[in-house]
Amino acid sequence: MFCAKLKDLKIAGECPFSMVVGNEEPADFEESSAVNVLPVSREVQGTNTNILPRRKISRSKVNLHSVGESIRKLVCPECSNVVLTMDNAEQLSDVMRNFSLKTDIPMNTLTISLGLEVFRDCYEEDGHILRVVGGALHDFLNSFNVLLKQSTPPTPEVQHYIHQASILCLDKDPGLLTVCFFNPLPTTELFFSGIIQAAACLLYCTRVEVRMDVGGKDSGALQANHQPHLLYSVVVRDGRSLTPSPMRTHSSGDIPLSLLYSTFPFHILLDQEMSLMQIGDGLRRRLGRCRDGQRRTVFNEHFAIVSPEIRASFQDILTMLNTQFVLRVKQHGASSADSPGKHMDLKGQMIFMSEMSALLFLGSPCVDKLEELTGRGLYLSDIPIHNALRDVVLVGEQTKAQDGLKKRLGKAKAANGRAALHDIPRERRSAFVAGTSCAGKKV
Repeated sequence: MFCAKLKDLKIAGECPFSMVVGNEEPADFEESSAVNVLPVSREVQGTNTNILPRRKISRSKVNLHSVGESIRKLVCPECSNVVLTMDNAEQLSDVMRNFSLKTDIPMNTLTISLGLEVFRDCYEEDGHILRVVGGALHDFLNSFNVLLKQSTPPTPEVQHYIHQASILCLDKDPGLLTVCFFNPLPTTELFFSGIIQAAACLLYCTRVEVRMDVGGKDSGALQANHQPHLLYSVVVRDGRSLTPSPMRTHSSGDIPLSLLYSTFPFHILLDQEMSLMQIGDGLRRRLGRCRDGQRRTVFNEHFAIVSPEIRASFQDILTMLNTQFVLRVKQHGASSADSPGKHMDLKGQMIFMSEMSALLFLGSPCVDKLEELTGRGLYLSDIPIHNALRDVVLVGEQTKAQDGLKKRLGKAKAANGRAALHDIPRERRSAFVAGTSCAGKKV
């Protein structure tokens, strides 16, 4: 039907919905328990049953680069049919709206159908790669930020977009996901809802209903974000397929602050004004002399964000939650030139605490030697037992001791070899004297 309407509108090119046969009757989404059945709307699908994903033989190996390329195809698809049909996103959007008005098919249904087509094209070739991304839908979406950095964009424009784009999926309530797409392309809103629905169906056998929140009524803390973003509400119809989310608390037990300070000695809790609400014991000892008891300390006074390359603001950090953070502790009382290499970097992650609209940083120092640890005013006891940094430092010290022992053994062997060379002439003379005394000199 969409192809026929395109002919009526006198638009040249192949329709991106050419693989989908239309039907006039509006109805609900088709239910199916099969893994390989896409939840395409009946308004667009009709009664054709030959649109199931046809798995192509893909020889791509599963590695970081191939996974990143597969995710890039979903976020920034190379839709040659769409490019031939439309010059820009505005024209495609206008045609879809005209088609929606002429057929009484909701615009949301068309955007989902286009996203299903985009996902199906990628799934036919890279389905075995997409299945290793995450164990649940929210894990799959939250992995986009890191995996996109492993792809190879074809153009500088796409590379810039991949660097700016960010996806955040919050799983706070049972059966309800909030997906926020930061810095999207103009065409993203025309297909990404279908990407979410197809991923839930094909990868996790979950039926979901995706709705784009235009006004941002349910965005909560995301509502104050002034960056371009798209907000989606995803209602999970099959709650049995949900995995427990770490953002949902199932008990009301309280953890003493003293235990939190000692267990996570390098944690930082920030409010929306980027003020330090609390810090761990390890940072408290290092920054204690710089803190002013009359006012709350600001993040920028003592820390700087090394990576990712963003401003130290609450909203900018919120857009990059699924990225590894490296924070640098600023030096006070001495310039960096006076003590080069003595700055301390913290590597970890940022966690959004929606119940108090705060950011929690959990990390540990970026060191691998004991002298690097002590050179920054820290001790091995400052590293908690659960932290793998203890093992890294201890293994480094053990390797260092083994290397020293190996060098000493080599020197000892060399010294013994030289001593043996000096003893050879003396041993020869002794053997000659013993032989002549027994057999005579003539023999």
